[in-house]
Amino acid sequence: MMNRFIILFSLIPVLGFASTSNSSDVYSFPTDAQQRGYYNRPYERYEAEQNWCTTDGTFLQPSDDQKTLQSEASHQQAVQLVNQNSYVSWVVNRAGDGLTVRFSLPDNAEGTGTKGNIAIYAGTDQVGTMELNSYWAWQYCSDTYPTNNPNNGPVVRMKFDEMHLRLTRSVAQGETLKIVKTDNNATPYTIDFVELEPVPAKVTFESLSGDKVQFIGGNVGEFIMNNQGKTIYIPEGRWETERRIYLREADGTQVIGAGMWYTEIYYNAASDNPTTYSYRGIEADRSNLLVEGIYFNTINNQRYYNGNSNYQVGKGFMGSWGKNSVIRNCWVEHFECGAWLTDYSGRGTDNLLIEHCRFRNNYADGTNCSQGMTNVTLQYCSYRNNGDDDMASWTTATMCSGIKYHYCTAENNWRASSLGFFGGTNNEAHHIYIADALECGARVNADFAGAGFNGYTYLHDITIDHCGCTSGARGTAGDFWGSMQGAVNVGGTNYYDVKGITLENMTILNSREHGIMIRGGGKKLVDLKITNVAINNANNGLYFSSAKGNGTYCNIQYTNVTKEINFMPSQMTWAEDCATDLDEVNVQGLAPTANRFFLNGKLFIRVHNNLYDVTGRCVNPK
Repeated sequence: MMNRFIILFSLIPVLGFASTSNSSDVYSFPTDAQQRGYYNRPYERYEAEQNWCTTDGTFLQPSDDQKTLQSEASHQQAVQLVNQNSYVSWVVNRAGDGLTVRFSLPDNAEGTGTKGNIAIYAGTDQVGTMELNSYWAWQYCSDTYPTNNPNNGPVVRMKFDEMHLRLTRSVAQGETLKIVKTDNNATPYTIDFVELEPVPAKVTFESLSGDKVQFIGGNVGEFIMNNQGKTIYIPEGRWETERRIYLREADGTQVIGAGMWYTEIYYNAASDNPTTYSYRGIEADRSNLLVEGIYFNTINNQRYYNGNSNYQVGKGFMGSWGKNSVIRNCWVEHFECGAWLTDYSGRGTDNLLIEHCRFRNNYADGTNCSQGMTNVTLQYCSYRNNGDDDMASWTTATMCSGIKYHYCTAENNWRASSLGFFGGTNNEAHHIYIADALECGARVNADFAGAGFNGYTYLHDITIDHCGCTSGARGTAGDFWGSMQGAVNVGGTNYYDVKGITLENMTILNSREHGIMIRGGGKKLVDLKITNVAINNANNGLYFSSAKGNGTYCNIQYTNVTKEINFMPSQMTWAEDCATDLDEVNVQGLAPTANRFFLNGKLFIRVHNNLYDVTGRCVNPK
């Protein structure tokens, strides 16, 4: 095992000071310059780690032992504030008045969490107070699915959660942002990091046009459903509803809040009641819909009612969303899934856009495009601390096609993977940053029944940092069953052949075990291609496990690996092929430095600023 850290659980009280050149303590994401991940995010990160903060608290040192709290922290490090008036602080790089705190408080015996209070200062001015509450955290698993029951085990996950707050004034550039524990108790308040951003001005009812109505109180869900086809303005405030909201009656409905920092829709129906467990989220199957500028939260604190997958407690967004719909600037937390998008109604779906959203702290998937979803673009989104695949597409009975994830960041996923494709055709993920997933960083496999793979699945320009897991005792290492997982997994072919998978221009760093795991099963891998992939710090760079089929590779770079390849299975054909696509179609006289990409589902090759299709025809002669 090649781990980024070898220090096990320890506590070291120490003062940490930032080493940034601009005299602030802001943390810079390592892939921003490559525009991998949500590089244009509005917030800046401040880590509670040595050399990135000042504190009189206790640093938790890096550990991948899943029993430790910090195994689920960013970079496996955090600060604990134990004494009253203990603090952690940062010098601010850019002014902001929107604060998000990632924290951990212990659970209680009933699984309903504990509470604690912190004060927030800008310089010497107190600019806010925040009640931390671990009600939504701490999930326990003894079988397949986690619950909030502490009597389950031995697997314990989701040790962290988040709270956010608009401060009474902005923390200025160069000013010190400080968090102080105000309670007089011995409970450790663990801070992983904070994020600070300037909160945009409120969207007002007056700024909207068309046939519009304004919610003024009562049941927000009923108001929205009674005004379908209109522009519905939800003003600043926390508005509750005890029912799922259905948008099924008219095209063109727009639900617009004052902004995700101002407007909250809260689903208050109990998830532990057999008559109300599914009463949450927005389900839609009409066209030209818009939902924008809203924070969605729920009383739910578990994945399924009674831990039974037949009793699903409700997604933030679900349904097909018709044609040309948009979900923008929404923040979704504490649902079963952030979004589970499906065409179960048969109305069809096409050209759905989801952008600048935050899918965090949900109990299963962040977003999953399933059952017949077509031409869905998910871009500029943040995924964090979700309990199943962050970004996924699962083709069930009807093929999913044209699913595109790009410019998204996924962090601290605690089950399954941060990026997953399970069947489909002409799907793509690019310019993605994935960090600190407890299991896989990315996976493409046939572990789930469905219509299978067709066309291509193209993953490129992706960085995966500190993902995968070693095998070991459940709850200490491994996935939910204690099994080993690679940072990237391809295969697992139980139901259908895994066909047309390309991994290109990827960087795999600091895997807890293997870089790319290529697995087998009853079916085959067909035409797997791995090109221009750098694997740095892993046990095996490539790990074959009962794989069969065929694949090619070109320019795989191994650094600090124990072994480049473990062994080659007898039923797997694996050959170097660095020919360009232009060579493959016998185009003569063109440089062998072709740059290929997909546009509207078609493959093109760029050579010296000219574009060629797969027949070799120049489509934009210079």
